[in-house]
Formats: sequence, C-alpha cells, structure tokens
Amino acid sequence: MEIKNVRVNEIHWSIGWNASQEANKRLKDKIGETSKYFAQLKVGNATYNWMVDTVGKWRPMGMAPDSDKAVIMEKAEEIRQEVFDKLPGEDSLATKICQVPNYEEYIFYKDNGDDTLDVIITGWGFHNFKKAGPFIETWPPRPIKHTTTIAFVIDGVRQPQRSFSIVTPKMQKPDVTDEQGIRSYKEYAGLNITIIDDATQRQFNFTTEDKDTELEFDVTTKASVTVHATIDGEPLDSETVGIDYDGQHYDVQLTNGEAILPDLSYKSGISCKATLRDEERSEPLSGNTTTIITFDFKTPPVIEEPVVEEEPVVEEEPEKEPVIATITVLDAQDQPMKNAQFRLQQGEKLLEGQLDEQGAAQFMMETFTIDQPLQATITTEDQRQIEPIEFTLEEGELEYVLQENAPKSGGSIIGFLVFLLILAALAALVIFALKPGTEELTKIINKNFF
Repeated sequence: MEIKNVRVNEIHWSIGWNASQEANKRLKDKIGETSKYFAQLKVGNATYNWMVDTVGKWRPMGMAPDSDKAVIMEKAEEIRQEVFDKLPGEDSLATKICQVPNYEEYIFYKDNGDDTLDVIITGWGFHNFKKAGPFIETWPPRPIKHTTTIAFVIDGVRQPQRSFSIVTPKMQKPDVTDEQGIRSYKEYAGLNITIIDDATQRQFNFTTEDKDTELEFDVTTKASVTVHATIDGEPLDSETVGIDYDGQHYDVQLTNGEAILPDLSYKSGISCKATLRDEERSEPLSGNTTTIITFDFKTPPVIEEPVVEEEPVVEEEPEKEPVIATITVLDAQDQPMKNAQFRLQQGEKLLEGQLDEQGAAQFMMETFTIDQPLQATITTEDQRQIEPIEFTLEEGELEYVLQENAPKSGGSIIGFLVFLLILAALAALVIFALKPGTEELTKIINKNFF
C-alpha cells in the first residue's frame, strides 16, 4: 500500500547506492530487522513512492495533535539510535539513512486505537533538491515526560484509596489513590485530562504542563444546620445552642429564635446533635442541604414544694485500709519451702493458699485475732506434711518467719534468742566448774541441771 509519493525533481538522493528498489535490499542487509521502520522505496517514471505492508490509516506527523507528536518524535529517535547501533563505525552512512527532507511530511504514524502508535519513515536517504532538509538527529530537543500528581482532599486532608476515573482523548479507565492519598502520572505537556471523582461525580479538568505538577481536588461536601427555638410559641433570643457534629463542638447564639451553622463538612451516616436548656435533639444531615432542628419549650407551672425537715447527717467513719502481713516458711535447712500449700487456722477462722517461689505468702491481718495463737499447717510440693507450727500475731509486726521443727515462738525470734543466751550461760558455768577448787560448785551444777 502506497502512503507517500513525490516528484523526482523535488528531492535528491544522498546515499551512494542506486536510488531504486535495490536500495531496499541493501538497507535490510545493513540494518537487519530495524529496516521494518523504513517504508519500501519504489521508483516510478517521474516519482518516488513509498509502500508499506501493514494495513491501517497512516498519516503524516504534521497531522498529529501535539501530544501525539511528542510520542512520534520519541519513537523516531529510538529508530535513529537503533540504526547507529547497527552501523558501528559508519556514522556517515547512518546519518544519511536517517536523513529526511522534513519530518512533518515524511514521518508517518498510525493510531492503533489502544493508546499506542506505530511509526514508519518515508523519504529516508533523501534531502530537499536545493537545500538539505533537517536530519532526524537535528530535530528540536526530545520532549520529556513530567510527573503530574493528583489528590482528593476533604477539609484539606488527602483521601487514601479514593476511587475515580481518568479520561484522556484516547482512553478512559478507573483508578484509585494510594495509602498517602495521591496518584501520579508521567505524561508529555499539552495532554488534556479529565478526572471524575466516583463518590461525588465531580469533574476536574486540567492540561499537563512542561514541569512536574501537584494538583489537589477539593471534594468536600457542605451541609448546614438551622436551629429554631421557641417558648410558649414565642421565639427565644440571646441564648446559646451547643451543636456537636463529627467530633467538633460549636456554640451558636439564638437571634429571634434562630441559630444558623453553615458550611459544615458533610460526612455520610453522622448525625448532628443540638443542645439547648439541657435538652438534646439529633438529626442526620444531608449533603448540600440545610437541616432544621426544632426546640419548643413550655413554661412549667409553679408548684410549691412542701418543707422537708433535714435529718441530721451521721458521719460514717472512714474504712480502714487493710493491713497486709507476710509469712515465710523455711525447712530445717533454712531453705524456703517454695510452692508449698499452707493452711492458717485460728478457731473457726481459716485461710488456705500456696507459697510463692520464695516460700512466702501474704494475708490480711484482719482475717485473724491479734495476740491469739494461730496454727500453720504446711504441705510441701512432694506432699509431705510437716508438723503444725504455732505462732501469734502481734500488733505492728508484719513479717513472720516459720521454720520446720523450730520452737513455737509466736512468729518472733525473741524466744529463740533467749534460749541461746541460757545455753551460753550454762556453758560458761561448766567451764568454770572444771577448774581446780570448784568441785563443790560442780556438784551443785550437776545436781540442778544434769
């Protein structure tokens, strides 16, 4: 299929091959598969013609919109680079192959309808008859895609996971903002884009710029509240109405029976509460409308209340804080009986529990009577039950150490210390009795103590 023809006197062949169909074969031998981007040259009686094998509507680049021209130029630059890569050390030949009389008339494109373009080059190897046209590598600077970042805001706060549609001249597709409430696109300048917010169906139009851009679209829906208040049918005046909505509190003054709160940020499913004279009213709000909340008070009748004599107030004594005492149980080797079961009993008063890893447990002193004997029964982890231990709770004494086979000292070590002192005294007397001249004293000691 022919896509381009020109009279032979309008352009001039630049490559040192014959300008004929044979040039197509030589081009393929030189650059291989890259030759598919160059239309087949066919020489007529007085014209040069360029043919393509593919179907579709091919148009010269000059007919493309600016946004497509940027894409076409980018693809042409990629083709030019491939040619130079296929001809290392032959830059002069590569330059002549990529030379065209002008790019707007000789570079063709085809819109595939799926947001993609195909590009093919005619006029390759030619320049204008009188003046060489621009080479591909001397085109204006290659355009750069810039980032456009969009966000939807409600009350100035970006909305994450906000669904919307993006519409360009070639496509429309759904999209969604990320966890930070933004969505970014890389596009060439001059692309017209429409953003449609799913929740509100609001449309926002903009054109991409030749720079990175951030755009925020305000999707805040407004609502308003009006409070009407009367007493006995007459409007209330100069009183304050408290209004609570979406975690915010507002105080609004009544004027001639009316208090107005405009420009609230509407949130679906959240009710508005108004408070006046200790009475409350709640109403759900609707977006872009005014919600009316009504108070209608009646003057209560005057009722004389009977005089009631006040009864004398009897002050109750404050409860005493419980006093916590601790028992620690040691075995015959002075080691704590950890995790043993214990049973404290004083008459009908009973407390059972388990010792901790240090052989200790706490209890409230009020459970038992002070200065009365108390019996502790201990069962070890291996189910050995030791002989019951008696001790006595003493006022102000909060620590009690109980020991297997220890003297019954009422929980105190004072009796044990007295016993040690008696033994020491007896030992001193025995030593004294063994000295010469003390036989009589020895007899007395033996008589009284042994």
